[in-house]
Amino acid sequence: MNGGYGMVFRKGNSRTTDTDDLGTAPRPWVASALAPFQEQLAALARPGETASLAVITDTHYKSGFDATYYGINGLQHVTEFMANVANQPGIDAYAHLGDLIDGSESGPADQQHLREMVAALSQPVGKPFYIAKGNHDDNDKFDEHQVARRASFQANTFADIVFQADYRQPQLQRFSQRYGVAWLDVGPVRFLFINTSDVPYRLNRFGIKKYDVKLNLAVRQGQMAEIIQILQMSGDKAIIVCGHGNLLKANHKDGLHHNGRTLHELFRAFNLQARGTVATHGRNADFQINLPFDFTRVRNARITAYVCGHRHTEQTFVDHDIRYLLLNCSALMGRNHQLTTKYNARWDRRYGETNEYAGYALVADPAARQLSVLGYGAATPLRQFAMWFPEPRN
Repeated sequence: MNGGYGMVFRKGNSRTTDTDDLGTAPRPWVASALAPFQEQLAALARPGETASLAVITDTHYKSGFDATYYGINGLQHVTEFMANVANQPGIDAYAHLGDLIDGSESGPADQQHLREMVAALSQPVGKPFYIAKGNHDDNDKFDEHQVARRASFQANTFADIVFQADYRQPQLQRFSQRYGVAWLDVGPVRFLFINTSDVPYRLNRFGIKKYDVKLNLAVRQGQMAEIIQILQMSGDKAIIVCGHGNLLKANHKDGLHHNGRTLHELFRAFNLQARGTVATHGRNADFQINLPFDFTRVRNARITAYVCGHRHTEQTFVDHDIRYLLLNCSALMGRNHQLTTKYNARWDRRYGETNEYAGYALVADPAARQLSVLGYGAATPLRQFAMWFPEPRN
């Protein structure tokens, strides 16, 4: 089944926009609004038979209230995601795919925002989770607007707050804690989490970063070596890869600034059970890759999908049997802001309406050989795609 669905944009039901209460506790009306989503999830997800991942992305949490744009709503959306989506019986695990914060406030303020987001996502719902690094999560947006432009985060600020919380979970498998790579198996489905903000931290003598992480999405050699290791032990798995940035664009050009296409070609080689070397010959030594791989002994396995956020839109396309799924931002994006994407402008998103937020659940169903993508808020309610699954071993 392909994604032949009708896209319907409708203004959400209006709710209170009282700005006196800037608390972030789950709002009762949001719970009511998400009841149809929960019912659809219950109909599609069967614990022990399907593999389901709840996903939220691009919350852009920052201080203060805004009725049509980024603000404290970023944290509120996460608390409501946890209370109404991640805790549902049909969900096996959940993920935030990056840009937790807007990265536009002082270093201490945004470090506190990261801690608050991790605390919200670490609520004891009894399920494993993964939090990805987005290109806004190193606070470069704040740095670029300061006269001195000095780095407000240290090299390991994000990792010490966020990746540490990821790796604290015994259910989340990994080879190391160096790159932000991890995987989680649910039956025949392997969710592989990668880091598309894999950028070296280098300062000049004035304390200014050589690389603005916000403007340099990348995957480097060390991370790719771990990905190869994981893939070489991924027999009998249908693999869904999740990250912040899209490796490819819809026109099939590189979606990252460094090595997006290279990693996609490695995934193609895996699906072909190939052996060889993945190599780049760019001028920048920081992002060069030269690694051998051998997938000839991997049986009954395939990378089926790549799921990400970053672009603040919904989009899907296929490149050599790998389906790309770009998910919309949870952050409030009203129509009259310069950075608002066309997709979100069409939703005319506003605080206190049911299009204020956005989130998803992925349900991989081996029996139906189908991937269902359920959305709530400013997202398509249901899309379904054919999905490859490994044949059961006798």
